[in-house]
Amino acid sequence: MPDLPRVAGLWIGGSLSWLEQLCLTSFVQIGHPTALYTYGQVDGVPEGVEICDGNDIMPDPEVYTHERSGSVALFSDVFRYHLIKNAPGTIWIDTDIYAVRPIEPETPYVFGYETDRQMNGAVLGMPHDSEMLGMLLDLTSDPYNIPEFHNPRARERHRLAKEAGTPVHASEMPWGVWGPHAVTWAAKKSGNADKAQAREVYYPVHFAERNLFFKRPRLVMNMIKPETLTVHIWGRIKRVSGKRHDGGVPANCWLDRLCQQHGIDPMAAPITSHGKFDFTEDTPEETAEG
Repeated sequence: MPDLPRVAGLWIGGSLSWLEQLCLTSFVQIGHPTALYTYGQVDGVPEGVEICDGNDIMPDPEVYTHERSGSVALFSDVFRYHLIKNAPGTIWIDTDIYAVRPIEPETPYVFGYETDRQMNGAVLGMPHDSEMLGMLLDLTSDPYNIPEFHNPRARERHRLAKEAGTPVHASEMPWGVWGPHAVTWAAKKSGNADKAQAREVYYPVHFAERNLFFKRPRLVMNMIKPETLTVHIWGRIKRVSGKRHDGGVPANCWLDRLCQQHGIDPMAAPITSHGKFDFTEDTPEETAEG
């Protein structure tokens, strides 16, 4: 078997939970050189994962967070584009991406559809000098940029706000503005949309179906096809884990089976929070969500 490409993700603050441990371990055990970039101390990193300094990719960055959720996903979007630029040949993986089979790309473009119309960048690779990457770096270079893929009405609102001296920050824009929306736009505009893999390759379980991970294994296994390489476990399941399962997983579900397979004990690294939400307290937002 030829050498598999290097994969890498990012983690900011605190210890890894069983979810990140499971996903990173899956890449290590399948044979990918696997790296985790961090800013500061991170505990619970699985054996075999190379810990790298995020400053090697983006020195002393401003870490943007999503206004409503407090998620660092917005900064993660920026970081992955700089990673691809500064570490050529590395494939970005979100830390909630589970490896089913090795990623052995036939081209340097590694990305795919999460729905019939929208692509995702949770698994992402492309040439470091590509037009597509340049577009993504340009878009995210200024948090007050007005994305051209926004609808005309939104663009006009943002233009008027900018002229009035109150520009709209990316953290106040819809979720995914620098992520899936941007990747889809850049792939199409740069003429690379035909390189996107079908949904079954990287995202066989849709976000709306994420609760299946806590149910009978067969429900998820039936969705994994011969061409499937990864499963996006969707970090949002942390709310369900934290609120309903004491930060772990129920017995005999698909996630429980994976944890046993890879030697991960969920209760040794339970999920205790997600974004702004602390699962030790009952908040209205959490009650509504999970």
